[in-house]
Amino acid sequence: MQNRFTLVHKTIYTYEWEALESYSKVKVSPLETICQSVNSHTIEVKPDVPVYSHRDFFGNLVHEFSVPFRHSSLEITATSDVSTFVPSLEAQKSEITIREAAKWFKQYEYEFYDYVNESQFIKFTPTVRDFAQKVLDPDRRLSDAVWDLNRMFTKDFKYSSGSTQINTPVDDVLIKREGVCQDFSHTMISLLRSAGIAARYVSGYIETYDPTTNPNMVGSEQSHAWLDVYMPDHSWYGLDPTNNMYSSEKHIRVGLGRDFEDISPVRGTFKGSGRQTLQVDVTMRRIIGEVPFLKLQGSS
Repeated sequence: MQNRFTLVHKTIYTYEWEALESYSKVKVSPLETICQSVNSHTIEVKPDVPVYSHRDFFGNLVHEFSVPFRHSSLEITATSDVSTFVPSLEAQKSEITIREAAKWFKQYEYEFYDYVNESQFIKFTPTVRDFAQKVLDPDRRLSDAVWDLNRMFTKDFKYSSGSTQINTPVDDVLIKREGVCQDFSHTMISLLRSAGIAARYVSGYIETYDPTTNPNMVGSEQSHAWLDVYMPDHSWYGLDPTNNMYSSEKHIRVGLGRDFEDISPVRGTFKGSGRQTLQVDVTMRRIIGEVPFLKLQGSS
């Protein structure tokens, strides 16, 4: 079944005093995947300046530009038309255990190096290792253990907007048992990698309204975060710990990486005095189906 959505992601910087110049790097373009097709995508910048594009190491589309003259605001608007399809869950049928999987990843450590080792926000602290030993029995089927771990974040943790920052350590999330989608994704990735299992961070959007299943899903305010786990001899498959579900046709992928550091939506710098204020608005509309227009604001 095909689902089709339009997305508008608007970022506006307003400067207290005119900026003399600025530079920005933007990663807000949906990816082309087996279960996702980008029908169209445009990016508009005000003031109007040339935009240069390239793919980064992880395959994400990056737009870069500079405004080399005085300006009082900077507006970046990304507009996308995306079709999504139901992902295969064939990997769940694997009988491999965590112990066997960890041994398999050791054999292919160079291919999965970035996704089994520590990174900017993924650290194998004593707290992480101890927690992982409690919840990841080496002799359990990997697919079963991963699903139980995914479910843990809605069962035992509290989604609390504003309770953390993007650089909040995973240890704090495990101790306080609260956070937002980025925290839950970083935490689950940390636990899996510390056990020798490859996992990567995913950013994008999720359709949060579904009257037939879960009308209270969370995560689509500015953007959403979840993760992929690799099942040896199968493929990557996604899990959303914030909503206790697998990655689905309601998820739209924008970036892949080791953690948030690799796929921050907008980064940049400006030259000038005074402060800058940031406003982000995302609108998401289903083209096919009965789901109504959604206006999404805030941060997940």
